[in-house]
Amino acid sequence: MGAAEQFNESNTPLTIQVRKFDPAATDQAPKYFFDNDPFKTHFMNALSVLFPEGERFFIRSVLAYRDQVSDPKLLKEIREFCAQEAQHTLVHEAMNELAARHGYPVAWLEALVRRDLRAFSKLGKKHKAVRRAALAMTVCMEHFTAILAYQLLTNADATQQGLDPSVQALFKWHAVEETEHKGVAFDVYQATGGGPIFLRFTMFFASFFFLLGLFVNLTVLLHKDGSLWQWSTWKTGLRFCFGPKQGFLTRPFRDWLAFFKPGFHPWKQHRDLDTHSYADQLGAYWA
Repeated sequence: MGAAEQFNESNTPLTIQVRKFDPAATDQAPKYFFDNDPFKTHFMNALSVLFPEGERFFIRSVLAYRDQVSDPKLLKEIREFCAQEAQHTLVHEAMNELAARHGYPVAWLEALVRRDLRAFSKLGKKHKAVRRAALAMTVCMEHFTAILAYQLLTNADATQQGLDPSVQALFKWHAVEETEHKGVAFDVYQATGGGPIFLRFTMFFASFFFLLGLFVNLTVLLHKDGSLWQWSTWKTGLRFCFGPKQGFLTRPFRDWLAFFKPGFHPWKQHRDLDTHSYADQLGAYWA
């Protein structure tokens, strides 16, 4: 990803399609919607808590550079990126309300994420370097969500078996759309003069804070449940997250490392994944 490999236009090879998932789809999901297991359920809840304000942050960070983009295709994809992320915000807020109805402190956890990310964006309005860092963070987080999305779509035995059908549909829909727009923030970053060294450096911080936020959410939810200090909870959790072949967080590690290769672009990974075939399975859940 040296100077000769910079791009100033879109490199997305497919059509980004904005779909409206029914926010009420998960209303009847059980308290422990993933294999009747507290850890697996709260792992997904912990992810969902991060998404609404995270998606808003991504939108703000990309839009901050829209006026510096000249490629019509990339400008169109910025609009589609924002529309997809806005839908993800609405639907995950509805899912988080389900957890709140079961007595979990979701609003408090969401407020922590909101405070930090809005402060970051506010600072970015005053300082160009912070604004660039916010876009770089968005690029890195989008890579993180894209490789987790690929894991969810292609490793069904580990990521979907025992998952309530409505929650499974929600995360599959989200994974499909994360895959479709995974290159947009990256293309905006490069089209507006972002450099590869800063981006790779940012990936370490982005990964740390993403996993930290996930862990904080998870431990708070498990503590509320009374299952935080039970060995059975962590026995399941360690296998689910770090299993050598099927681990939700270990299986995508090679894809994460690929980010640091010279010439990396998100669409050099899993370019042949047919997102529309996955989306076609979810027709019953469209609003």
